[in-house]
Amino acid sequence: MARLCIVTQNHSRPARGGSEQQIECLLDALIERRTHDIYFLAHFVGTDSQPNGYRVVRIGRGHQVSRFGYWIDAIPLYRALRAIRPDVIYQRVGCGYTGIAAHYARRNQARMIWHVASDADVSPGNAVFYGRNFVQHYIEKGCITYGIRHADGIIVQTEHQAADLARHYGRKADAVVPNFHPEPTETINKDGPLSVVWVANLKALKQPEVFIRLAARLDDLAGVRFIIVGAMQGPKVWREQLMRAIQSVTNVDYLGAKTQREVNELLARAHVLVNTSITEGYPNTFIQAWQRGVPVISLSVNPDGVLDRQGIGIHAGSEQRLEEAVRRLLGDAALRNEYAARAREYASRRHSLRNTDALIRLIETGEIASENVPMRVPQ
Repeated sequence: MARLCIVTQNHSRPARGGSEQQIECLLDALIERRTHDIYFLAHFVGTDSQPNGYRVVRIGRGHQVSRFGYWIDAIPLYRALRAIRPDVIYQRVGCGYTGIAAHYARRNQARMIWHVASDADVSPGNAVFYGRNFVQHYIEKGCITYGIRHADGIIVQTEHQAADLARHYGRKADAVVPNFHPEPTETINKDGPLSVVWVANLKALKQPEVFIRLAARLDDLAGVRFIIVGAMQGPKVWREQLMRAIQSVTNVDYLGAKTQREVNELLARAHVLVNTSITEGYPNTFIQAWQRGVPVISLSVNPDGVLDRQGIGIHAGSEQRLEEAVRRLLGDAALRNEYAARAREYASRRHSLRNTDALIRLIETGEIASENVPMRVPQ
């Protein structure tokens, strides 16, 4: 049986962001097929991680990443790969691991597939690593660049990422595969009080303070609750300031970190999802919301213009227009229902677990489109 190594920063048990969620869906499909002996290599691994169908290997030491970034794990990661001797490496999320995995694959007759997780992964000018450590940023970005140059296959989430990959690095994407999710199992019921939901880990990149300001400006909407879900991250001073801001606005409920099941149950009752991130790849919360009949209003993120093209949400572009859009949808149930119906149809057609077939084909066979034309999941 061929050996597959999945390499990323976090195993899904201790940190369940969008990329971890997507890897878990992919793992479920791979385990069901039983075509690979699977190893999951990650820096952050929970003590209670007891997966079925694959093995977890912890890379590096400590509970925090080094101030120099993930490239500092080069030796332990390389040693782990040499011990496992994988036939295929699947690496997701651009970081130091991208270059290390590509370097190993080139010298050991392995195939390395890189999966873009954020627009910043393929944008040299973007600050992928938010902080003041220039050395960390420079070396980590250098590792990503090396990985891009030498990966055997590159998968992107959007046409925009494919264009950036070609423009900045001269590489053609081998596949454009939208993110994928299982169909909802919750009862979808919108009869309760109106709610506007914000879901993400609370950190500077996600700009939760914009959502708090939005709620404060909309405090005249009687009975409407603005709900924040996510783990607090970032410097202590920033977290404390953010918590004070949350507590100062009477129509905001902060629920803390929640499981995916709890998030989906919340979305099944919600009426609007707001995104305030500076940049993303393809937000999984968008898909989870659409599947449950929740229109998305986004400050900045609008992958491939899907919100406007498909009529499943609103791209605001400014805080003023964000407020106007939320007021409009909350005040017009018929319009919300139109958005919701289109959103559910689109998510079912475009973001189902059928999309895993394209990834697994690349992993199992190395099959990529001929003539440098990316393979695309049908619209």
